[in-house]
Amino acid sequence: MDGSRPHQSLTLPSKTTEVKTNSPLKIKELTKKAKLFGLPKNSKLPDSNKEILNAANKSKRLLNPKELNILCESSHCDASKLEELQNRLPELINEAKDNLLKKLPEITKKGGSLYPKERAEACWRDCFEFARISIYGTAAGETNITDEEGLKAVQELYSMLEVPVDALTICLKELQLKCREIYSESNKKRDTELLDGCFNHLAEKMKVKI
Repeated sequence: MDGSRPHQSLTLPSKTTEVKTNSPLKIKELTKKAKLFGLPKNSKLPDSNKEILNAANKSKRLLNPKELNILCESSHCDASKLEELQNRLPELINEAKDNLLKKLPEITKKGGSLYPKERAEACWRDCFEFARISIYGTAAGETNITDEEGLKAVQELYSMLEVPVDALTICLKELQLKCREIYSESNKKRDTELLDGCFNHLAEKMKVKI
């Protein structure tokens, strides 16, 4: 997968999305403020590592092998496992999607929270975004990976656009389980705990209602 390719998020309204407000300016304002990734102000990461993460996040891309090695040198995580995870991410997202649709087959049909097709596709794209940020946190050794103010804008925007957060959370959990499989045959317990911590942090934050 080309890690430099940007992915559109659910935080960007589509033509098929029904909104609760007639204020496109408000949506535009929130879209600019919406930001998921952010390191805590008291983070002890070296400035050079913060620069790597911020640069990658600005481009909404995955980390390249050199960046993974630099970050994992400080966090003592396995860079090769994270690279494998990144390479397999499209496959893992598809598997998580299939699992979700087997459990909730009505979710993408008329009346379901992931109907019409554009809503479902946006959900899969957001799963990529959450996985990307979780990989950042794992590589950096940080589980507190959300920007507090930016997250508030995301939550308000999700509410205005009536984004199906429950469906997104379920899919995110399915993806978390698929990502853990990368570590199933290794003894990298700390790496797995970090990855779980990042996914759990995001899932918990997305449950918060405006």
